[in-house]
Amino acid sequence: MAMNLTKQQQQSIGGGIFLILVGAGLYVQFFWLPISQKKEDLSNQIQGIEDKILKAQAQASRLKRLQDELAALNQQAVDAEKRLPKTKSVPDILNSLTAIGIKYDVVIQSFAPGPQKSQQYFIELNYPMTVRGGYHSIGRFLAALAGEERIFNVKDISFPQPGPDGEMLVTFTLITYQYKG
Repeated sequence: MAMNLTKQQQQSIGGGIFLILVGAGLYVQFFWLPISQKKEDLSNQIQGIEDKILKAQAQASRLKRLQDELAALNQQAVDAEKRLPKTKSVPDILNSLTAIGIKYDVVIQSFAPGPQKSQQYFIELNYPMTVRGGYHSIGRFLAALAGEERIFNVKDISFPQPGPDGEMLVTFTLITYQYKG
């Protein structure tokens, strides 16, 4: 079943096929490829935005934890400054000593500023002192000093023999510290 086409019919069919192929090529070149490229670009943009959203969500979930850590660190700094203040605050030291002395029936006879010794991060403040009280009262007084919020140390302590009333004059050097920062 062979078809006999004339030369003009063959040229018309060939021309039609050629026009269809050229039309398909133009469609692919000017419509299909640009739309595909645009679709791919938009997909990449969406993926980038989704990645940024995930990163932001991860950072947001860490925010509460970081805020809690910051609050804890700030509280630790406040607590540390109470133990190692940035100023001498001699009135605060005297108030603490007086309150502890009254509590344990110890009288502060003398309190004087002594030499300061500078260290890398702090200054060591020395205060030669004389207190009067009973042996056990003075022991409780010194123990209470060690338990204070501010750091207190005692050195060069001298316990003489108690007098006839059971009281004694104890001399020592009270050491406290001041932060250099």
